[in-house]
Amino acid sequence: MKRLAIVAALLGAVVAPAPALAEPRRITLADAIALASSQNVEATVGRVQIVASEARVRAARAQRLPTLGIKGNVFVWNEAIEIELAPGTSISGRDQVTASLDVTIAQPISGALVIGKLVELERRGVDARRAELEQTKLDLAYRAAEAYLGALQAATLRDVAQTSVTQIEANLTRAEALEAAGILFDVDLLRLQAQRDALIQQVLEAQSTYDVARRGLALLLGLPDGTELELAPVDTSPPAVPGTEAEAAAAARRKRPELRAAEAQLAQARLGIAVQRANYYPNVVAIGQYSHTEGQGAFAIKDSAFVGVTVDWNLWDWGQRKAGVDEARANARAAGLSRDALADAMALDARSKWVAASTRRQTLAVTASGLRAAEEAHRLQQVRFDAGAATTTDVIDAETEVARARAQATIARYQYLIAWMALVRAVGDRPSFDAPTPAPP
Repeated sequence: MKRLAIVAALLGAVVAPAPALAEPRRITLADAIALASSQNVEATVGRVQIVASEARVRAARAQRLPTLGIKGNVFVWNEAIEIELAPGTSISGRDQVTASLDVTIAQPISGALVIGKLVELERRGVDARRAELEQTKLDLAYRAAEAYLGALQAATLRDVAQTSVTQIEANLTRAEALEAAGILFDVDLLRLQAQRDALIQQVLEAQSTYDVARRGLALLLGLPDGTELELAPVDTSPPAVPGTEAEAAAAARRKRPELRAAEAQLAQARLGIAVQRANYYPNVVAIGQYSHTEGQGAFAIKDSAFVGVTVDWNLWDWGQRKAGVDEARANARAAGLSRDALADAMALDARSKWVAASTRRQTLAVTASGLRAAEEAHRLQQVRFDAGAATTTDVIDAETEVARARAQATIARYQYLIAWMALVRAVGDRPSFDAPTPAPP
């Protein structure tokens, strides 16, 4: 009994979480996904990029409107200019201090034909940034759910190891009684003690993995350094593999945000051709100007104004504009090829994830069958050991096998959930295990 108390104290000290300065923050899987999508720095950067792209749209749209400019100056000359008309009679040719003010308003005319294309090009840029943000949020949701399930898997494996420690400790107590009766020897006790210590080491390693996983999850969620998390349990009932392999590929082509971003970038590249072609046209601007001067002499007109049209047309530039159009066309072709290749890659990714999830789903029945067999074999050996008909080697082998089978069943269950979640991400959806769809029995 004294040894039992010592082992229990050791396990309690090892398994209990380290003391925290504040109460752990309890979160669910849904909370983790929401926090990753809203607080992670990658999502924040994506939202900032959308703001920048929207500003570019406003800047392009503003080019349709007239511009208003003011230009003025004040000069102090070394001396004034006086023009002598006759002895004793003169007029001012220029004051020592002169000033002028020009107010100009200009309305682009020919540019309005291409500004619409430029605005649409920038709008497509906003669409691309939004699709990229959605892609980032989906990736973050997947990573948060994967980290969450990984931490729960480590905690479950720790509990499995603790259960094995409790069982082997009970066997050690029984072995002491058999030794006292002369049925077992010291070496049998040493074997059980060695097995117990090995299991305690597994508890230590699983607890360490769990602690590291929780801290990594907190960082992924954008929480302050040192935040302690308490993870709510998840319903690990295996959801069904959705649809067929072909349906998964079709859904990926239809729903993946990466493809929407590629489509927007292709549209941008095609609009870029029209923008480059606009350089062939003359630049026609309607202009009006008002001028006011001071100190320019008796013959200067203080106030003047005009309206008119200016034309600026580059007739020959040795092929520079053509080269710009050729570059834009090549960029559009490259964007189209990239879009097509990405669509094929997304379909292949969805097919691969579907096959992986289906395979993982099939392993659940295998590990469950293996666990039942191992538990029955362990039960029979336990009965024989209690009756003094089995050796400690038999018990250790049975205990090792049932612990391995429990760990395999736990890992298979969580790994299937992660594979299922990866399939959900591959078709363009956000993972959630709050209400999984159970597979038919």
